[in-house]
Amino acid sequence: MQGIERLEQLRPYLIEKYLEWVDEQRALLLPRARSLTGEEKAKLRGYFEDRILNLIYIATVDRIDNPQFYNELIQSGVPIPLDLNQAIGLALVDCILIHKQLWAYPESAISTIFHELVHIVQIDILGVRKHIGLYADSLLQNNLQYHSVFFEEQAYRLSDRFDKGELPFSVRDTVSHELKQEKMI
Repeated sequence: MQGIERLEQLRPYLIEKYLEWVDEQRALLLPRARSLTGEEKAKLRGYFEDRILNLIYIATVDRIDNPQFYNELIQSGVPIPLDLNQAIGLALVDCILIHKQLWAYPESAISTIFHELVHIVQIDILGVRKHIGLYADSLLQNNLQYHSVFFEEQAYRLSDRFDKGELPFSVRDTVSHELKQEKMI
């Protein structure tokens, strides 16, 4: 059986394992995470509602580790769905992980925070379980190509608008509208 077919077969198991991993990571990282600074909030206000900006914590990490259950996949000859070791940022419900090296480049850091906040809004609208399931489906449909995942395309497109200095727009309204167009909600 080919790798993608095996991942599709393991989908329910992997979603449960990923949900467990998210909970574990949040429990580990939230105690040492910080809220968004006043400066960060000022740059992001208008794009995101205050409720979201006040909800978020930032955890600086040396690296983003792959979940332990990936080892089982590798040992079974199944490809890992998404190599998180390569990530510079990751959204975990209400906690954004930022690779420590990114802080040397403030504009890149705020851009990455924006990108991850788009994921936070996606999760807020869909719920974490549905978001993970739809993300997994999109990843599988696109042959594990990260940049082809609908949620990543959306986050990159919106963060590109932010990076270009576009006047504030409602990320929530945009995400919600596009999710409805895609029949995800």
